[in-house]
Amino acid sequence: MKFQRPKGTEDLYNQQAIIFSNIINRLITVAKNFNYQEIITPVIESADLFLRTIGRTTNIVEKEIYQFLDKGKRSLALRPEGTAGVIRSVVENKLYNNQKQTLKYFYYGNMYRYENPQKGRNREFHQFGVEALGTKDPLLDVEVILLATKMLAALTINDYVLQLNFFGSSETKTKFNHALLKALTKDKAKLCFDCQTRIKTNPLRVLDCQTCQTLNLDLPAIAQFYSPEEQEYFSVITNALATLKINFKINPTLVRGLDYYTGVIFEFISETELLGKSQNTLIGGGRYDHLAQELGVPYDYPAVGFAFGIERLMLLLAEKLAFSQIKLLDLFIISQFQDGLKQTLLLLNDLRNNNYFVDGNFSLFNDKQKSNLIKNLQTTNNLLVLEKPNQATCYQLTKKAKVVIKFENQEQLLAKILTLV
Repeated sequence: MKFQRPKGTEDLYNQQAIIFSNIINRLITVAKNFNYQEIITPVIESADLFLRTIGRTTNIVEKEIYQFLDKGKRSLALRPEGTAGVIRSVVENKLYNNQKQTLKYFYYGNMYRYENPQKGRNREFHQFGVEALGTKDPLLDVEVILLATKMLAALTINDYVLQLNFFGSSETKTKFNHALLKALTKDKAKLCFDCQTRIKTNPLRVLDCQTCQTLNLDLPAIAQFYSPEEQEYFSVITNALATLKINFKINPTLVRGLDYYTGVIFEFISETELLGKSQNTLIGGGRYDHLAQELGVPYDYPAVGFAFGIERLMLLLAEKLAFSQIKLLDLFIISQFQDGLKQTLLLLNDLRNNNYFVDGNFSLFNDKQKSNLIKNLQTTNNLLVLEKPNQATCYQLTKKAKVVIKFENQEQLLAKILTLV
């Protein structure tokens, strides 16, 4: 029987695994620089967690969630996104107890959505996200957006546009929904089949439909429903972004695909052609002030955050040597005589104890095999050939030189190697 990976999944190895790790490591470095701490949550959660937090009428819940019953007849789901699990963890473990301290967490890991696999979008995919919890302030929103720009800079990505929208409070969002429903009902015949259903269940999703976005519809603007306080809040955000010289565009049709957002929402859109137009969102995020309270925090506990799709970053960074280049070994060791294999093991151990990046081979090499290795080896700075009990040659491949080493014991050989690598 031939086994194959499931549709919509990938094996990451060699250069792909290196690119993946380099991306994650750079994102972690920036997150820690902003004092975010790592949080690790399960891949499986109660299905109700996602049904409740993401929204029953979203695409994720209606069409994409991996939901199943376990042997105890419990309804579980593979996580389709990271925020709900982080909030569940904060609530369950009572991490919110210090009300004056902003909790800052980052996470990364596998997510799952049953959708049609395409470029930059798989059924199993990876996200890196951050969440800042416990504080509602426009300047925190700005700092979170600033963090996103710093992460993109660390990834050497600068060809993007930041799009903003502002929902205001739940009450403002509800008023806008009612006005939007009324306007869309008038133009129902113009809408695609899916959106004709959405106008009753979730009118905001019509704004997110790429087909219906091209229609010339007379729709209300959410800004007309802002209270004076909300206008001031959004003004602080835009003014601070301008002060920080972070360019942005206000997009009144930006809604994101999750129901829990309130306040500011944002996306960083790639302007390169590598991702195409349908998969060009690099970062999506915003404020979700009621989610923690809905899940059990006994008082108002606001939050804001965002997430990256790692697969899309990999597509953008695949050609950049800084992300795909394999780190060269300091030394690779081979032997041409039997006792040299044991010597190889001891040398590798000693060199690793001295923090050198080394490896070796435990098969004997003849002269022809040695010559082919020297000609083709591109993963090491130096090749040490143990030729006979008291002689070795170090081929300094990056310097295109060689040094013959004569020695009486293992300690003497190690000392001479340390002067060469």
